[in-house]
Amino acid sequence: MLMSLKKIFLAMFLIFFVLGGTLLCNAADETVNSANPRYVNILRNDVTLNISGIKAECSASLRANNSTALKIKMELQKSKSSGYVTVETWTSSKTGTFLTISESRIINILYDYRLKVTFIAGEETTVVYKY
Repeated sequence: MLMSLKKIFLAMFLIFFVLGGTLLCNAADETVNSANPRYVNILRNDVTLNISGIKAECSASLRANNSTALKIKMELQKSKSSGYVTVETWTSSKTGTFLTISESRIINILYDYRLKVTFIAGEETTVVYKY
């Protein structure tokens, strides 16, 4: 009697284990299939920050999948005790599939700098930081 109860419980456990795993896999598949792609317009973006002595050279480029309104906003920021502060801002925009911007500025070598770049392609926006 005790042996048959153990077999019944074992059989029930295996059935629930197999069915539960199948249900979880199906739920995961539905989640993946219902996800929207993150980047529809932006194909690629690149950011460069070169600091040499007292000069910071900044550049950024944006490539889109299709012709659309493109915009790049570059902000050179210096480190302060309270965070980062923007010291220079440059923007460039046009309609097309490729946009690039390149600028430079004299800096104070006693501070650390980063480049904050906002890329916009159509309704898509992404922000990249380069240290």
